[in-house]
Amino acid sequence: MAILVLFVAFALTQADLGASAPAEWESAGSLIAGGMLIFVAYEGFELIANAAGDIRNPKREIPRALYSSVLFTIVLYMLVAVVTVGLLSPSEIVSAADFALAEAAQQVWGGIGFNLIVVAALLSTASAINATLYGTSRLSVDIALDGELPTRLERKIAGKPLVGLFLTAAASLAIANFVPLAAISSLASAGFLIIFAAVNVANVRLADRTESHRYISVCGAIMCLGALVALIAHIAADRPADLILLGGLIALTYLGEATYQHRRRRRPLAHESGDGSPG
Repeated sequence: MAILVLFVAFALTQADLGASAPAEWESAGSLIAGGMLIFVAYEGFELIANAAGDIRNPKREIPRALYSSVLFTIVLYMLVAVVTVGLLSPSEIVSAADFALAEAAQQVWGGIGFNLIVVAALLSTASAINATLYGTSRLSVDIALDGELPTRLERKIAGKPLVGLFLTAAASLAIANFVPLAAISSLASAGFLIIFAAVNVANVRLADRTESHRYISVCGAIMCLGALVALIAHIAADRPADLILLGGLIALTYLGEATYQHRRRRRPLAHESGDGSPG
């Protein structure tokens, strides 16, 4: 973040800020679809909630962490977009594709700037992987304890519940190596929009128990579903093959859960049956 903040602060004095003026904007539909494609960049904030058990005062610190991280990310990403568009032409951005920000830094600081952004990207990726694996591994254990995943995920290795972590890491490596980056971005964004919509719908039903405002969750669910529709429409027009991957992942997830729940009903878990037999 220090590298990005330093770059943005310096680049704002060099970039053509008029390139981001409303007169240069694309249509509203394109802006929304583009925003949904990069939605995955904002998804990390929900991992904060998974760390609640390790925080001394979660009632105070969790809201602070959530609001500060989301607001900081929005401001930083908007400034990064402004300076990138102000330093590079649309054709240069398209040509640079996955390293457009590094190309923009090269316009300001030369080769050193390019390498600095590459280092920042590597550090950011490592941080995101670490946070995601930490949150996911803990979440898989919690779900297993609720009886929604196999009890094998509760087993500990060297005193830690690492089975979910290893499975998540293996699946991530397979997807990263065999699925194109653009498809990963769009599929991940679609997946998170579906999950966040489901979470909001769940909180509508549980608002009394969670002591939250039901209307906020209703708005959240509607906005997530609307964003998902815009994203799917964009994918269908731009990369229709990705819709097949998305449909396949959703079907695989549903079949996996349905199969597990069917087996669970036929063979109750140990803590449900009370007979001490393995789940």
